[in-house]
Amino acid sequence: MLKYWVWMTQRKGLGAVKIGALLRHFGTAEAVYLADRADYARVEGIDRNSIASLMEKDLSAAERTLDDCYRQRVNLLTCQDAGYPNRLKNISDPPVLLYYRGQVPAVDEEPIIAMVGSRRCTPYGLLCAKRFGFHVASCGCVVASGGARGIDTMALRGAVSAGKPVICVLGCGVDVVYPKENEALFRDVESNGWLLSEYPPGTPPEGRHFPVRNRIISGLSVGVLVVEAAEKSGALITANLALEQGRDVFAIPGNIGVPSCKGSNKLLKEGAIVAEYGWDVAGEYADRFPDKIHNYTHSRLLSLSEKEAVSAQQILVSNQSEITPMCEAKLAEKKSEPIQQPEYIDPEEILPSLTETEQKIIQMLKNGRLHVDTIIAQSGLGTSTVLAALTMLEVKHFIQRYPGKYFSLAEK
Repeated sequence: MLKYWVWMTQRKGLGAVKIGALLRHFGTAEAVYLADRADYARVEGIDRNSIASLMEKDLSAAERTLDDCYRQRVNLLTCQDAGYPNRLKNISDPPVLLYYRGQVPAVDEEPIIAMVGSRRCTPYGLLCAKRFGFHVASCGCVVASGGARGIDTMALRGAVSAGKPVICVLGCGVDVVYPKENEALFRDVESNGWLLSEYPPGTPPEGRHFPVRNRIISGLSVGVLVVEAAEKSGALITANLALEQGRDVFAIPGNIGVPSCKGSNKLLKEGAIVAEYGWDVAGEYADRFPDKIHNYTHSRLLSLSEKEAVSAQQILVSNQSEITPMCEAKLAEKKSEPIQQPEYIDPEEILPSLTETEQKIIQMLKNGRLHVDTIIAQSGLGTSTVLAALTMLEVKHFIQRYPGKYFSLAEK
């Protein structure tokens, strides 16, 4: 019965490894519950403190958790259920019990790609995350990530935009919306994917939960793509776990000298597979999943919405030197729609909210579309300064980019 599984996972001092040992010894969660002190003492790795915790036989807390699951429409999956993925079961410390909403996919039959990165990232990282999420999903892979701000969120949004199911692993209860702005995203995941956690309903998002959660993200996947990560980012924890679990690790090249890119660039130096296109990732598994993966070459490209741009600004580091230009041709240019008489935004309305450099560029674009080289030459500003300003203006949705590195004011 599920109440015994919940009771077992609620025992203090018992992690996935010790519970796994108990299950191998006794066979079922109910048998673990019914055992006595002498029985527990015969299990290798179960110490005195663990035995004391196991001797607490009160089931009321477990029953309350099951009541919460019923009220919150949360399902449970045990490691002994037929639907539990073998891919996850074979890691060193598989989660014993998963709480979830949505549909459990046939994980072992799917080319699942984990996409991870820093919360505090650059506009370049955000755009890469969304575009790679869209492209990797369009190639037939299932994108998996956490639900944190920054790279995780944009990767999932990109994949959802492709109309594909996604997997989101949380470091809190699946009924807890964290961060708050991802409420709509989590609803999308629930309706067309798998929203899961090893923590029961109502569990708050505590810092210690996230490194533990990362092993599930990598464990479900066949490969992990690090989009952008600092040297001490949790994304690197996921990458290291992936290597331990025998998964492939990919990384997107980041700008040299930018702190939020140092970790992912270091992975490349250590042998991670370079990812410049979504197919660089998906194509690695075309032979393994021939009926699912195909090279998606459509020119459609996603940009940040106005709401996402506001969120992006909130998570950017304050040091403007960390803001990097977007990828050029390698990520493809934003495709413009042919409109006979486009109506552009009013520069006078947005100028007060811009920096001096951004104002200068907006004033130049009032006269029409300009090439990036023309903007640099006529502005008298340095190349890096202009590229950084163009990136921010595009993130703010005030300008739009065209093939060939041309820019114009954004259309209304």
